[in-house]
Amino acid sequence: MLTEQSRLLEGLNPEQQCAVTTTEGPVLVVAGPGSGKTRVLTHRIAWLIERAGASPDHILAVTFTNKAAGEMRTRINRLVGENATNGLVMGTFHALGVRILRQNPGIVADRIGLLPNFLIYDAGDQADMVKSALKAVNLDPKQYVPRRMLSAISKAKGQMLTPDELANLAAAHDDEIVVRVFREYERELRQANAVDFDDLLGLPLRLFDEDERLLKRYQDQFRYILVDEYQDTNKVQYVLITALAGRWNNLFVVGDPDQSIYGWRQADITNILNFKDDFPDTTEIHLEVNYRSTRHIVQAADRVIRDNTQRIDRAIRTDNAEGEPIALRELADQHHEAQFIVGEIRRLMNSGQYNAEDVAIMYRTTAQSRVIEEAFRITDIPYRIVGGVRFYERKEVKDVLAVLRLLHNPQDRLSFERIIANMPLGRGFGPKAQDDAQEWANAHGRPLVDALIATVPTAGVASADQPGFSGAGRAAAERIGAAFAMLRERATSVSLAELFDDIVERTGYRDILKGTEEDLDRWANLLELRADLERYESVDPAEALNAYLEQVSLIADVDSMKDDQQGQVTMITLHSAKGLEFPVVFISGIEEGLLPISRAIEAEAFDSTALEEERRLFYVGVTRAERLLYLTYAANRMTYGRYQSGVPSRFLQAIPAELVRATTRSTASRTGGAAGRFSGTTRGSLASQVTTIPSSRQGLSEQTADKPPIPSYVPGQNVFHPKFGDGQVLEVLPRRDDVEVVVAFVRVGTKRLMASLARMDIVE
Repeated sequence: MLTEQSRLLEGLNPEQQCAVTTTEGPVLVVAGPGSGKTRVLTHRIAWLIERAGASPDHILAVTFTNKAAGEMRTRINRLVGENATNGLVMGTFHALGVRILRQNPGIVADRIGLLPNFLIYDAGDQADMVKSALKAVNLDPKQYVPRRMLSAISKAKGQMLTPDELANLAAAHDDEIVVRVFREYERELRQANAVDFDDLLGLPLRLFDEDERLLKRYQDQFRYILVDEYQDTNKVQYVLITALAGRWNNLFVVGDPDQSIYGWRQADITNILNFKDDFPDTTEIHLEVNYRSTRHIVQAADRVIRDNTQRIDRAIRTDNAEGEPIALRELADQHHEAQFIVGEIRRLMNSGQYNAEDVAIMYRTTAQSRVIEEAFRITDIPYRIVGGVRFYERKEVKDVLAVLRLLHNPQDRLSFERIIANMPLGRGFGPKAQDDAQEWANAHGRPLVDALIATVPTAGVASADQPGFSGAGRAAAERIGAAFAMLRERATSVSLAELFDDIVERTGYRDILKGTEEDLDRWANLLELRADLERYESVDPAEALNAYLEQVSLIADVDSMKDDQQGQVTMITLHSAKGLEFPVVFISGIEEGLLPISRAIEAEAFDSTALEEERRLFYVGVTRAERLLYLTYAANRMTYGRYQSGVPSRFLQAIPAELVRATTRSTASRTGGAAGRFSGTTRGSLASQVTTIPSSRQGLSEQTADKPPIPSYVPGQNVFHPKFGDGQVLEVLPRRDDVEVVVAFVRVGTKRLMASLARMDIVE
C-alpha cells in the first residue's frame, strides 16, 4: 500500500518532486510548455496540507483564470479529501482584490468611499464611462476615441499613478487631456459606486499603504503563497504579492519567460527574470520535459525560441514519439488559405482519427477569423469562435443584467441609462424627464431610480417633494418607478431565476422578442441566462445577486469555454489560446506584418522587446499542438483594399527543415509569391527554402507583374483547388500557349481547367 508521501509524489519526475516538497523559502519553477506545472501546483498544495500540516486557510494560490482555479481545486480534493480545500483561497489576482475589498467594508467605505454593494465595471462599461467623462470636460468622443483614452488611464493605474501624479509627469498636450479625463472618470466611478478592473488591484494596495494593521493581518494569514503564470504579472500584481509574502517569505512562483505574451496589458517579464535578485535565497527548479507534444513539435519550438535574449536559458525535451512532420503550406491568398484549412480538417475527420473538438485554428488578429468562418459556413463542420462576442456582452443579456445591476446598486447610472434606452419600460421617458430626475436626485442626494419610485402613489412621498415631471414624462416615471419598486422588493425574497421572470415580464422585454429568427435567437440567449441564474438557487437571496454579478464581472473568455461544447472546431486568437492544448493545431497567417505584427517590426530598430514577444506568441501557438501542427501563410493577402505579396515570417527560418514537410502553391511564381519552392523534407534550415526576410523598413512588397510560367502537372498527382477542393489529375493536354488539365475532384466530379488559371496546389 502506498504511503501518504509516495501517493502524493507518484508519477512525478525528480524535478517535479523537488518543486512539490521544497516548502520553505522562495521557489522559482521555470516550467516549459506541457511540463505538468498544474500537476505540480496541485500536488504541492496537497503536500502542504497533508505533509507540512498547513491549514488550507493559510494558503493563497493565485491562478491566471477562474477555470484553472476550479480545476485545481477539484484535483486537490481528489488527492487529499472532499473538503480539503475548505478555506483555501484560490483564484485570479482580480478575485483576490475583490475578496480583500469585500472583507473590509468599513475600511473601504471610510478610506475609498465605496459602499458594500459596489459594482465591477467591465470593458464596455468603462468605455461608456470614459465617453461620459469626455463630454463632462467638453471634449468630443469622436475626436478622442474613448477606448484609446481608457487604455491610457489603465496604463497609468497599472503604474500605480493617481491623476495628480500623472499630471506631474505630463509632458505634452495629449498627456494633459488624459489627466483631465482621468480625474472626471474617477469621480464618476465613485459616484456610481463602481470600480474598474485596475481598481481591484490598486485599491487593496492603497488600503495596505494607509493601514499597516490590515496588511499585517493578511501577511499573517497567508503563510504559503503560490502564483501561477508569474511571467505575466504586472507592476501592481508584483507589488501586491510581494507585500503579502513579506512576513513568511514562502513565495512559490511558476512561470516561463518564453511564454510571456501580455506586454500590451502591462505584463512585465522582468518580474520573473529578476525573481532571484528580489529573493536572493531562491531555489530555482526547471521543468523541461514536455509531456504534451511530439518530438518534431518540441524540437521546432525549442529552436524558434532560442533566438530570443530575454529568457532563462533551458532546453525543452520530450520522450514522446517523433510524430508527423510539421506541415508548412503556402496558399494563394487568405481565401485559399481558409479553404485549405477547412478542407484539411474535413479530411482528418473523414479519416476517423480526429473529431472536430480535437482541432483548433489559431491566428494573430481577430480580423483573420472572418474569412475562415466564411469557409466553414458552406460546410457542415461545426465550429465556435472564442474571443468574439462574449455571452455576457450580447445586447439582450446586457439589457437584463442592467436591471439586476441597478437593483443591486441603485447608484449605477450607466445601467439606468441602458434600461431607459433599450427596454420598452423606458419608452416615453425622454431627455426632459431625465433632466428632471437628475435635478431631483442631486437635490436629495439620492440615486436616479429613486426619483422615479418617488412618483409612485404608494411610495408615500408628498407631491410637493416629488420630481417635477409633467405629461408623458410623468406617466413614464410612474410606470418605471412602480416596476422597480416591485422588483426591488422581490430581489430580497425570491431566487434569481424567479427575479429574471419578473424582469422580462415587468419591463416588457419578452414581448419584443417574438416573431423573427433573430428574436428567437436573442430569447434563447436569455433562457441561457436564466439557466445560469438557476445555479444560485441554494444561495440566500440577500447574497445571491451580489455573488452572481461578481462572478459575471470576473469571468474571462477562456473561462466561458464550456467543457460540454463537444463536436466543434475551435477558432481562437493566439493570445486566448494560452493554457489550452489540442491534438491538431492550425496557425494561419504566419507572415511578416501579421506574425510578427507590423508595429513590432516598425519598432525593431530601437526596441527589440516587442519583436521578442511576437516570437514568444508564435512559440505559445506551436506548443499548443499535441500531434499535428499546420503552419500556413498566403502568397498574397488583401490589405487595405488591395492585394500585396505576403512574406513568410522570419520565425520560420529557425525551424530545421528536417522537421517540416513544406509545399508551396504550384503557381507561386505566377503571383509573385515571396516564398521559395518547398520540395518536402530536405537537409539544412528552412532559411535555405524561404527567401530572405526583409528588413523592418522594407515591409510587404507589392506583387510583380512578371508573366508567369505555366505550372507543371502530371497524371496521378493529388491537387487542391481553392473552389473545388481535393482532386487527382487524370490527363494533361497541351493547348497552344497553355495546358489543359483534367481533374477528378472528390466533391464536384471531373473538371477541365487551364493550368495557367487553375490556381491549383500540388499536394504531396
